[in-house]
Amino acid sequence: MNKNRSTLLVTMIIICMSMVQHISAQDNWSSWSRAISVSDYQGHRFKMQGQIRAELEDDSASAMMWARVDRKKGAGFFDNMGNRPIRNKEWKTYNIEGTIDTGATTLTFGVLTFLNGKFYYDNFKVELEKMPGKWETIYSTDFEKGIGGWEEGVNMPGYEGGKNPLFNASLQTDLLSKSKVLLVEGKNITNYGFNKKTGKFADVNGIKLYYEIYGDGPPLVVLHGNGGSISSAATHYPDLIKKYKVIAIDSRAQGRSGDTDQPLTYDQMASDVNVLLDQLNIDSAFIWGQSDGAILCLQLAIDYPKKVKRVVAFAPNIQPDSSAVQGWAVTWVNNTIKASADKKQVKLFTMMRDYPNVPYSKLNTIKAPCLIMGGDRDVIRLEHLVKMFQNIPNSQLCILPGSTHGGAWEKKDQFMQIMNDFFNKPFMMPDTKDWLN
Repeated sequence: MNKNRSTLLVTMIIICMSMVQHISAQDNWSSWSRAISVSDYQGHRFKMQGQIRAELEDDSASAMMWARVDRKKGAGFFDNMGNRPIRNKEWKTYNIEGTIDTGATTLTFGVLTFLNGKFYYDNFKVELEKMPGKWETIYSTDFEKGIGGWEEGVNMPGYEGGKNPLFNASLQTDLLSKSKVLLVEGKNITNYGFNKKTGKFADVNGIKLYYEIYGDGPPLVVLHGNGGSISSAATHYPDLIKKYKVIAIDSRAQGRSGDTDQPLTYDQMASDVNVLLDQLNIDSAFIWGQSDGAILCLQLAIDYPKKVKRVVAFAPNIQPDSSAVQGWAVTWVNNTIKASADKKQVKLFTMMRDYPNVPYSKLNTIKAPCLIMGGDRDVIRLEHLVKMFQNIPNSQLCILPGSTHGGAWEKKDQFMQIMNDFFNKPFMMPDTKDWLN
């Protein structure tokens, strides 16, 4: 698997395996993009080049550019510079290189802007290797004559991601280059996960555990997926803060939280959450967890039942093998562990490979009401979700239609209504048999 494809898949897994995440207006990024036909160039190499500079108002703000090969069915090559964000004030030239996949129809490319600042883009071009060693420019723009077919968003039919009214795009004359450029400016965007006003570190089980608290109301703990962070749920916080006291946590070895040299386990991470709640004098809380965070939800309910009022667990698994997880994902995790040079990624993926190992009988001990959720196209097997539901005494089951492991993002409004109802309305377990009475 090439590095760029691996980067895409990692992003899909850790931010909730969002094949196509739904991004709300309150998210922290925006995109502008352009698409060109490449159906005649399958198998050819391409190079995308652009000049970028950024004036940041947040330390973690950044500019990027991206390229995606769209096929008749699904996407192929993808690179969004996720591991090389741009934060320099001076103009520099950046490149993305890849191959046009078999079955490709279009090459879609564009720019990404994260958080608050002014992000400048200029002199984009796409070159194609039509013959070995012979490159030809098939697209170029310097924005001197306008925006030329670029549009807001990520240019994917039926998907509104990247459209964000907190960002404003315009053509401006740059003071440094004296030429027309595309300027995207972000203002008043809350930097969830890096909020200097609310973020704190707690001494927990030998590490510094990072957390942020927002809002008033009943406590709600939000737990992210493998390799994610507090910022993974940035789209949801503005709505959640209106109803709950949100305690968003970076799990051990992820986000801004610390780690030790010991192997990672879900038991340890659940203990971290329990200790933090003790320090915050929170005797019990609602818990929403995604993927690995959903595993932590259930582990908390098993190990620390008094801390848990109700649980919404989106796509948990209690076994790490193909009885619970789609076989292709198990293979991918194993291959990533073998191929990755990133020690942290290997450590996180090793935990996914080896854990959890919770017998179904343990679920029988959970006293808190639990809502087991997933997408109908989830990486977690539907039969596994059903079996977990069947083994938790006070439980409900919800499979979101037309959604993946990232259903809480893809179907955000529907998910939020279901979760709020579960937390705030009387818990019920109706039985069709009662109709006979």
